[in-house]
Amino acid sequence: MSKMAERTSIDDVQKERFRTHSKKLVNCMTGRSNKVLVVIGLFLVWIPVISPVFFSIIALIERGRFLFDFLMPAELFLVFLPGAILLLLVAIRTKNYVKQIGFGLFSAIALLFGGQAIAEITGLASGERKFRGWLAVLVTAMIILYSFAIVEVGLSGFYLLRKLTSNTHEDTSINK
Repeated sequence: MSKMAERTSIDDVQKERFRTHSKKLVNCMTGRSNKVLVVIGLFLVWIPVISPVFFSIIALIERGRFLFDFLMPAELFLVFLPGAILLLLVAIRTKNYVKQIGFGLFSAIALLFGGQAIAEITGLASGERKFRGWLAVLVTAMIILYSFAIVEVGLSGFYLLRKLTSNTHEDTSINK
């Protein structure tokens, strides 16, 4: 009877070790997938910011003139959005930088669509009204603030990646 009780306790200890190691392995894999998603998200978020600068440098070299398209980040919204959503999902999963990334994403969407709505309603977008005055300044300011919101999401994404990589050695080590 005592041998059977001893064997049961050894089996329980082995099962507990297996559960502990499998949880650590799952955490390790989840940590890796989070990092991959953050890197993909960062790449997509920074494309609208880096593209106008890149093309401006090319135009400067080829034509000798500095031409900067400040509307390009707005035109690349459909590249930014999936990246920002990926960053937000990882932020929610890890409970890090949720407010910063969520606020930046909400601000970017509100500023872009708000600026477009004002331009459409007032006739600036169709050319019905000349692009002058305080309405033009308002729409331009909203597009520029949209670009700053993209940068804010991108910087928060870098902070999230740094947080994930600094936690790697502490949380996901199987040999703990």
